[in-house]
Amino acid sequence: MPGGATRLVVDVPLRVVAKVLTAVLVFSIAVSLLEGVRSVLIWVGTALFIAIALNPAVVRVERAMRRTWAVVTVFFAFLIGLIAIVALLAAPFVTQVDQISKNAPHAADDVMKNPLVHHLDQRYDLVDKLKAHASDLPNLVFGAAGTVINGIAATVTILFLSAFILFELPTINELILSQLRPEAAERARTIGGHINRNVGGYVAGNLVISLIAGIVAIVTLWLLGVPYALTLGVVVAIGDLIPLVGATLASVLVIAVAYFSQGTTDAIIVFVVIMVYQQIENHMIQPLVYKHTVQIPSLVVLVAVLIGAALLGILGALIAIPVAGTIQVVAKDLLNERAERLRREERTESVVTSTAM
Repeated sequence: MPGGATRLVVDVPLRVVAKVLTAVLVFSIAVSLLEGVRSVLIWVGTALFIAIALNPAVVRVERAMRRTWAVVTVFFAFLIGLIAIVALLAAPFVTQVDQISKNAPHAADDVMKNPLVHHLDQRYDLVDKLKAHASDLPNLVFGAAGTVINGIAATVTILFLSAFILFELPTINELILSQLRPEAAERARTIGGHINRNVGGYVAGNLVISLIAGIVAIVTLWLLGVPYALTLGVVVAIGDLIPLVGATLASVLVIAVAYFSQGTTDAIIVFVVIMVYQQIENHMIQPLVYKHTVQIPSLVVLVAVLIGAALLGILGALIAIPVAGTIQVVAKDLLNERAERLRREERTESVVTSTAM
């Protein structure tokens, strides 16, 4: 060619092109199917999350009775507790959310008196936007009547799925183990026991710790007279369920509400209480609750939460740690088995070498 330029020709077989196109097509169909059943996957994921949390209690009760009755006992105790909590919190929570929507325009006027907010409002029209969307708050929280009905149906479905998973866990385990060789089945049974104790303990412990965080927030805000203490406490409890970032984001919201509603002094008190509680939670409560659970590095936790949140939102962030813990237990067992095999091979080679000499 002129100028000494060379022409590169890549010959790609038609079979390779067909395989790539087929793989892309199959992937596109799989993504479409997953998107179509996304709600069902979320229900199953939530049910699995609840079942994992309840299974350690079922195993303990199972020592005194058959598995079926152990599941019935634990599940009904959980159900009664859930109904009691909903009965105690539902009415005040709904009332407070309704008050928030009604008082939002007046609260916006009060917030405008703050110099910092006044400066930001002049640049971004924050208060006008808040007033414009204040009436939408009940719909954002509860949705329309049809959404509420769908939510109730979904909750009932999730609870039934959780019960069925608890009933069928031994059968599912045996079905999987029956497909493995005896030595592999025994190894899988050991790994499953570790996962059940460690990850199940983590899930149950996380729920207990989040409940404590919510109670501390509610009591603190109520004593200071901060409005909507119950609603904010529920936000803190839900936020505390999400590792690393959830508690921080919820705390920022609570401190901001205390500052704009009660003033600097109460905001500082709330900040101090939250910081002190976080230290107690991190150094006392968590080690006590998680002493028998799997320990996951912070980097793994962060990556797992980000991936889970990107895939399934809040639910993905909640189940990310149990999934990461399960993977860690399996990976650790595989690495230990590989290390043991390498040591055996090294010893065998040493014996052969010494015999040859």
